[in-house]
Amino acid sequence: MKSKKNMVAMLLMLSATATNAQQHIQKAFEALLNEKYVEIKTQHSLERDPETGRKEGEMDVYDFELPAPTVKQRQLVKDIEKAFEKDKEEAYSLSSGSYGNNVSLAVGNGKSVSVGLGRIKGSRYIYACFLDKDDPEKKYRYAYAMEWAEKDKKTTVRLAKTYATTQKYRHGGKSIRKVIVNGKEIDVDGSSFSFGSGFPFDNSSVFDSDSIFFNHERSSESWLSEFNTYKNLFLKNPDGTAASHYATSIYKLCKNAKSLEKDEKRMVAREIAKLKTSTNDEFIQQLFLMSIKRLGE
Repeated sequence: MKSKKNMVAMLLMLSATATNAQQHIQKAFEALLNEKYVEIKTQHSLERDPETGRKEGEMDVYDFELPAPTVKQRQLVKDIEKAFEKDKEEAYSLSSGSYGNNVSLAVGNGKSVSVGLGRIKGSRYIYACFLDKDDPEKKYRYAYAMEWAEKDKKTTVRLAKTYATTQKYRHGGKSIRKVIVNGKEIDVDGSSFSFGSGFPFDNSSVFDSDSIFFNHERSSESWLSEFNTYKNLFLKNPDGTAASHYATSIYKLCKNAKSLEKDEKRMVAREIAKLKTSTNDEFIQQLFLMSIKRLGE
């Protein structure tokens, strides 16, 4: 119990130094960590520049079990999911997935330490990245993540917070090209997109995910999760600059939908048909038609 109190106190102390962009997530984390649980392991690290004292990397990971979660504890897990939704407007990246769709959140410069998600059998996870608003260079970000699985009347949870440079800085040196989408100029940096100040994710790219995907063979669950993410992002602004990217990403998924069962393909096809009616862009409509055709092959 003493160890647990020390961990929660550490999280509270570290949270006080962060900006309030992710305030709902922080409070929801703290509420769950104050509950009774069985500790599996915790991991902490902190890196600073020896000359300036400036923080350059940080990691706080809590792995634990709720052996027989109460109604309150189940609600606290749901509260964390809701907290991500509440703070999403301040995030430049928000993603979710399930077991087998492995990702890794960087710590510091990302060269040695990272935090894995998608490794707990039967789990789901969600994570979000926020720029450090105290960093005038917009070089560093905070990432918050929760992974959880319910089995045999117990809930296994991983809560994680990391501090690192953004992927743009970790993958510096790439050539910058420009393309025109719907009359707007877009910077393309490798596989990353930067939409500038006009894009609603605060100068950082929603496509420039902080994570690294390790397995290329998607399960049907991870496929559906990724499709749902692109679908929801598209529906936020079906006539916006990023709409064609989300439509293309959906088409790319549909070209490799071997993991889906027939009923799942039919369900996805119905959802894509709905997407088609939400835009007047003929190119995007054609992409959706081809996506449906691919699912039927």
